[in-house]
Amino acid sequence: MDLSTVVVATTREVLAQLPPGPLSAPAEARRRTLRSPSDRDDFVAARLLAARLLREAGVGDVAPADLGQSCDVCGGEHGRPVPLSGLHVSWSHSHGWVAAGVSAARLGVDVEAEVGAGVAADAGGGLPKEALTGTERAFVAQAPDAARTFRLAWTAKEACVKAGAAQLDRIGEFDVLAGPDRLLPSTGALLLSAHRLRGATAAAASASRPTWHTLGRDGALVPLPGSGRAVGTPA
Repeated sequence: MDLSTVVVATTREVLAQLPPGPLSAPAEARRRTLRSPSDRDDFVAARLLAARLLREAGVGDVAPADLGQSCDVCGGEHGRPVPLSGLHVSWSHSHGWVAAGVSAARLGVDVEAEVGAGVAADAGGGLPKEALTGTERAFVAQAPDAARTFRLAWTAKEACVKAGAAQLDRIGEFDVLAGPDRLLPSTGALLLSAHRLRGATAAAASASRPTWHTLGRDGALVPLPGSGRAVGTPA
């Protein structure tokens, strides 16, 4: 497997192609608080996908129960995933979509479905513009599809947060967009990359350039078209 790998797939694909496995006690407790069966499936599928990547990386017979999290603020068993066998891991889920990434260096991944609440326009057609810089607000305003452009920025900024390079309440203070339809190559020490799929956008912020995949038959990793294009250019 490449040094830095990101996989994005639908929850349905993950649950159909990967063997089930138990969650850790804290994760299972959180899963039970989710009211929607589809949200519970997303929660499980993201962790199944992360465990699959760690096994591919040679960590061993990793199960979702082996995945830990730790809050940078309170130290609780939530927040950023804990590295396993020296590998950084990240995962995300949104309305039937999941993404996961594994790397020897720091990384964060995020996925947002087109119906994702975090980036959906409200009844008045507005978007949470406080998440954007002035330059990015201008890009969104001139974009043919404002929600699509906002979703690209949102996922990249969320990925930076998950990589530990930014705080969620300050994502409006740094740029990730180079235009209405593309990311900057990097922000700080992290490279930015993204993939658009039918129904979702996924982004990664990583210290090394990632390769992008989806799931094939029997859980095989299949490279996504455009995976080799320049960092910062959404496929």
